[in-house]
Amino acid sequence: MASDSVIPEPRLGGLLRDTSLYFVGNVAFKVIGFIMIPFYAHFLSPEQSGVLNLVELAITVVAIAFGLQAAGAALARFYHEQTDDACRRETVSTALIGTILLAGAVAVLACVFATPIAVAVSLQGQAALLRMAFLAMFFSSIVEMALVYERMLNRARFYLAYSIATLVVTLSLNIALIGFVHLGVLGFIISKLAVAVGGCAYLLHRVWREVGAAFRAGLARAMARFGAPLIVSGGSYFAIHFSDRLFLAHVSKADVGVYSLAYNFAFLISVVIGDSFTKVWGVSFYSYASGDGWQDRLAKIGRWLIFVLGASAMGISLFGRDVLTLMVPASYYPPMLMLPVLVFGYFLREVGDFFNSTLLVGMGSGLVGRIAVFGAVINLALNAALIPTYGIWGAAWATFVTWALYCALCWVYAGRHHRLPISPWPLALILGLSALALWDRSLLPANGALQNLGADCGAFTLFLIAAAVLYLRPAERGEAWSTARRLARV
Repeated sequence: MASDSVIPEPRLGGLLRDTSLYFVGNVAFKVIGFIMIPFYAHFLSPEQSGVLNLVELAITVVAIAFGLQAAGAALARFYHEQTDDACRRETVSTALIGTILLAGAVAVLACVFATPIAVAVSLQGQAALLRMAFLAMFFSSIVEMALVYERMLNRARFYLAYSIATLVVTLSLNIALIGFVHLGVLGFIISKLAVAVGGCAYLLHRVWREVGAAFRAGLARAMARFGAPLIVSGGSYFAIHFSDRLFLAHVSKADVGVYSLAYNFAFLISVVIGDSFTKVWGVSFYSYASGDGWQDRLAKIGRWLIFVLGASAMGISLFGRDVLTLMVPASYYPPMLMLPVLVFGYFLREVGDFFNSTLLVGMGSGLVGRIAVFGAVINLALNAALIPTYGIWGAAWATFVTWALYCALCWVYAGRHHRLPISPWPLALILGLSALALWDRSLLPANGALQNLGADCGAFTLFLIAAAVLYLRPAERGEAWSTARRLARV
């Protein structure tokens, strides 16, 4: 057995480097996803696309309900609590075996009750398709747990290489089974199952070769207790993400289409930036939150995260509509300032997630679950109050206010428990500069695609200059320049 399962020393440079690698991968996957849209639109009818989305929805709901998505967080917590290498290997093996047992039980139950599940999600007559999808979920859950282990050891390059390889295989199978064999949705599910089975076999062999096969029942129970409140969190986040569409559907089906498209662009702040950071931070923050002066180290990371997220949110807010004008007809364009409301809502969500993660340090996960439930309740109340009157604007502001309250609660509780030396004023400054720049941009008339792009570039440049001068300290400006040059060589 290899001995490289030792927790890597926390280094800010390593955090930035690995985040940048995940960022490159996320951007590449998104670009390829956009490129494949015409292919799927050509070979899958709107009805088939709807079936596929409902299948994915059913899988997500089942995975959240039984805690499959919380298992990785539990592994990261208990892995970093161990004091020697042998115990860490046992922790990884216990988590893997526990995931196999839990995911297997869930898959069996889901297959047995596939027919009523199909009826519940409007997939009558598609129980066989659902059973195959649940089988893919079983193998995918094991793959995800194995990849958590790889991320904990800072193997970002391996993770990226593996992800690209599976993407290439998946796309090749989709093109063959959907485009040439004409299997439709079945072809998509078959390719997903095949890739999951192959990835599971390879990763299990790779991980168990390093950690061995051991199972500690007491540790498994402790992980389950820790992960239980995170199941509630996952369900709450799911409700926040999707409940607004249900309320909008009772107002206007057209508004659902416009809002969903704008929402997908707004969600880029989480998918591309937030997910890239979380892939590293979510499995390593226990290492950063240790030793003397760890609060100062976290405060520094938080300041930089707010700056990068703010700049990214401004870029998506300004250039999102420019991209939309090239992709969809004018009937899909969101109002000028609605997209930024959604984008900065998810900007606040990502900032909140950073502070939320610190609540798991030296504490249980119960508070995290209660904050998520509070956010879901507030969001449902705001959706019910605002959407019937204000439509998509009501949905956008309900999302923004929900994540603003979530961010505030996570920040306050993290500050109270850990005394993090980070003021809310930098966040307020970024939001204020963004609001000013976006409002000024909205006053300029629409004079064509090139003129709009030029105006957006000007507004973005002015925002960056103002943020660099007013937000960054002199030492941070020099550090930002040095970091940019290092990343250019990665």
